[in-house]
Amino acid sequence: MEKNMRYYERIDDIEDINILSDLVCKEYNLGNIKDTSVIEIGYEDFNAIINTSTGKYLMKVFCNSRSDEEVLECIERAYISYKNNVNTPKVFENNNGEIVTIINYMNSRFRVSVIEFIDGSNFLDLGRPATMEELMKIVDIGYNLSKVDYKPNFIYDSWAITSFCNEFDKKRKYLDDKYLSILEPVYNKLKAFDYDKLPKAFVHGDMFSTNLMLDKNNNIWVIDFSVSNYTARLNEIVVVCAEVALIPNNKEESEKRIKYAFDEWCKKVNATDYEKESFKLLLDVVGAIKVMNASYELAMGNDSDETKMHLNVGMFVLSLFR
Repeated sequence: MEKNMRYYERIDDIEDINILSDLVCKEYNLGNIKDTSVIEIGYEDFNAIINTSTGKYLMKVFCNSRSDEEVLECIERAYISYKNNVNTPKVFENNNGEIVTIINYMNSRFRVSVIEFIDGSNFLDLGRPATMEELMKIVDIGYNLSKVDYKPNFIYDSWAITSFCNEFDKKRKYLDDKYLSILEPVYNKLKAFDYDKLPKAFVHGDMFSTNLMLDKNNNIWVIDFSVSNYTARLNEIVVVCAEVALIPNNKEESEKRIKYAFDEWCKKVNATDYEKESFKLLLDVVGAIKVMNASYELAMGNDSDETKMHLNVGMFVLSLFR
């Protein structure tokens, strides 16, 4: 198996990922390993599909930059969401009833969780916009998450709305002048914004196309709770509207879909006037974050299709409702 080192650099050394998969199968009684396929999407953890004699499973190996405490808190978010009937894949327990397994091999140490495999594709790989029916299902998932009575410890996320000002201060030097002139006014508006006035709830915060899956039975699943937080509930629908609701290169249709999705969300949560007033600014912030972080990734040599997608989508979002 040829390694893409950009993903393997996130975890300790392993000469063959199938060795780790085999150890995981033993810890979770998953049967005999057949093969492992690395999922080359995302910017944080190392994810792979392990194919075994009992079926397929998602193996999440947490990146070395996370502490053990952060790892447990991260997967606990998905575990609690599943237990509260949110449409998210099951998090399996190992032979000791734990949701995180520490595996030591040679001089390497891995923190691993096993998650239900969803037979389907994420919306980025589907290569088409969500239908209106699918978009409403996604809005429902966000609403159901907001009803989960859960206040986890805060996890910092460089792609989060609340992190934009801090990240902009660090990354503005990587921005071309044309991007800087567009993003700086958004930065100034958010600096003056009273974020604490927004009602809070448990929020996934990363419901982009790569974290929403459509299975073979047309069910929609939300995955990867690694940046979920107890924060402004408005963030959830803003993130959805900033990508999944869009029709690429069609401003008029995108604006119609965004308005419809936001109006439906407002009805479900009984949105406050301040939330309604704040929506457009936070939509711009998400667009700005995409442009900023994609520019940074490109400057670091990551010119993946996902990075280019974030840059293009970010600029498109920033052009809406103008």
